[in-house]
Amino acid sequence: MGWGRTWALVFAIGYLIYLAFPVGEELTGHHSLTEVEVTFLACTLFVGVYLVFWARVYPGDGLPGAVVLGTLLALSIFLTVVDNAWAGTFIYCAAVAGAAFPPPRSLLAVGATTTVALVVAVVDGGLSWVSWIAAILFLTGLGMVGIRYMVTTTIQLQRAHEERARLAVAEERLRFARDLHDLLGHSLSVIVLKSELAGRLGTTDPERALAEIRDVERVAREALREVREAVAGYRQPSLSQELGRARSTLAAAGIEVRLRHPAQGSVPVSLDGTLAWAVREAVTNVLRHSRARRADICVEQEAGHIRLEIVDDGIGCSPCQLGNGLRGLRERVVAQGGQVELDGSPGRGFRLAVRLPLASSRLGADLSAVP
Repeated sequence: MGWGRTWALVFAIGYLIYLAFPVGEELTGHHSLTEVEVTFLACTLFVGVYLVFWARVYPGDGLPGAVVLGTLLALSIFLTVVDNAWAGTFIYCAAVAGAAFPPPRSLLAVGATTTVALVVAVVDGGLSWVSWIAAILFLTGLGMVGIRYMVTTTIQLQRAHEERARLAVAEERLRFARDLHDLLGHSLSVIVLKSELAGRLGTTDPERALAEIRDVERVAREALREVREAVAGYRQPSLSQELGRARSTLAAAGIEVRLRHPAQGSVPVSLDGTLAWAVREAVTNVLRHSRARRADICVEQEAGHIRLEIVDDGIGCSPCQLGNGLRGLRERVVAQGGQVELDGSPGRGFRLAVRLPLASSRLGADLSAVP
């Protein structure tokens, strides 16, 4: 049983104290033994159904609530007809009517309960308690409608908070997986490339092979550092560093690189990291799949946007399918209001273009710092 139902049951038990008055009336000796036994049996059944509602049904909706309300009304009618001292049981019925259904059905249930009580008063021939019972019934029912609304709203807010927390965790996992893919995919590709190159040069050019092995060690250590920084949540790649790294990595693979950045200005910090990821992903794909001999990298500003384009003369693709890296890149770019363009055909190379709107944030990496 949840805390909400527990507290509801506690309050419901507390309010049963008002049944002490009709019970006392039955024990005054003015009623026959059979009448007292039947009345107490009906009262016991009434209390049982009432407590079951607060323990098991509240704040339910639908048939169970209707069955409980109907049963309580029937028992209240019977008790009141036997002795109108039990007319107060209709108040408990009004509380259940207000709590058993969401608005506007709860308002209809409260109105129906009040009407039934008034009809019983008229039929019973005693109109003396009509006015006060109607007011108390209606106000009690409205109060429970308000409480039901607050409880339901609180539950919805709690669920929304839990869902928001779950989505935040899922988004963080996705970001982390994307960062690790971008980090390790590029670094491991460079390590494989340089290791193969060192193996081929081992017999013909030992000195250069040794230099490549040292470079493999450097890349591995750098990848380890970047992974640690990514785990710690501190890593932010730099566009100027990635452009310089792209030039040296592609050159080591025997791919001619032409780097153009005529816009000798600065890139907003909010865009610098995204463009750096784009360069890294593009270079990784060139190394892995393109079999290219030349790659052109261009960064330029145009009409309130900054544009990055990487074109190679490799084997191209048809159709071009998005791997994890390109999907992750597209998510980053779209999140900043930008666009990703992919273009490639067999034998005519591959083009990746990223276009991002320039924000009014503070300026960051200077393109003129590219080595």
